[in-house]
Amino acid sequence: MGQDRTDEGVLASAGAYFHSVLEASQDCIRVISLTGSIEYMNLRGRELFEIDDFEGRNRDRYWPDMWPPESRPVVEDALNRALAGGSSSFRALCPTAKGNVRWWDTTVSPVLDEAGRVVRVLAASRDVTAAMLAERHRQLLVNELNHRVKNTLAIVQSIAAQSLRNAGVDPAVRRAFEGRLMAIAATHNVLTDENWAAASLRQIVEGSVRPYRNADHDVLVAGPDLMVSPKPAVVMALAFHELAINALKYGALSVPGGEVTVRWTSQPGAQLLVSWTERGGPPVARPSRRGFGSRIIELALASELDGQVELDYRPGGLVCTIRAPLCALDKVDAFMALQA
Repeated sequence: MGQDRTDEGVLASAGAYFHSVLEASQDCIRVISLTGSIEYMNLRGRELFEIDDFEGRNRDRYWPDMWPPESRPVVEDALNRALAGGSSSFRALCPTAKGNVRWWDTTVSPVLDEAGRVVRVLAASRDVTAAMLAERHRQLLVNELNHRVKNTLAIVQSIAAQSLRNAGVDPAVRRAFEGRLMAIAATHNVLTDENWAAASLRQIVEGSVRPYRNADHDVLVAGPDLMVSPKPAVVMALAFHELAINALKYGALSVPGGEVTVRWTSQPGAQLLVSWTERGGPPVARPSRRGFGSRIIELALASELDGQVELDYRPGGLVCTIRAPLCALDKVDAFMALQA
């Protein structure tokens, strides 16, 4: 009997302790029955949801019914998971009792007895409305910036085309300049589609060679679908564009039957190996001077990727080999760090 009384005292003390913990939480804490009805909500939760009459209007109410129709399915799914013994979390909209819009991050967990059976469900909700509004505002600014940059690139292309044409600049120079702008614009479009998180290496390569593909040339692109952060993505797009232009003017894409293979693999030691190989073109010789394209490929690309770039002017066709650490594809510049 003495032991029983001691156990009862410990349990009572523990119950009081856990109740004080729940009341001290800055989140909304609910205890939900096996039928899904609310048995308890802490005082902070009533304040967050602006509930003045919990006892009269909310106690014993079916918990998913307290959420709006668009949020109810995810709430009901989380409840059912907890009743089955699993934990889950979700983010959903639920206005307060006074109609103020709020977003909540909610974690739902089962409460088990000593035999491991679910006896209740615990749901903890944190108000994340400020974070959601900040994210929406950030996304609005990013979308506006994307729109303006696209317009600016289009204006620059138009001004450049007319200015260079009126100045009597060599058409080949005009085409090269316009092609570089188009390569930047194409990569910008890919990054915009991905919310400026990263661009697919395959999309970068495909976008660089697509304008020069036709029935006379075979261009093979192969490799795992790696993701590249914005800054190296733009430099890589320019580099592949320069390789494609060079192949069109002097290499495998300049004659019918020419072939270009772009292949990349992950190597031991978390290294990236990319090869651009040309076959079937005219005999190749090393140029007497290094042009803008070569500087982009050999210097800018190597620097951006913290790696090595080698141009091998083999008689049978140019081979460009790029070696770099895989982590170089995931660089975050200052602007993207601010966005994060």
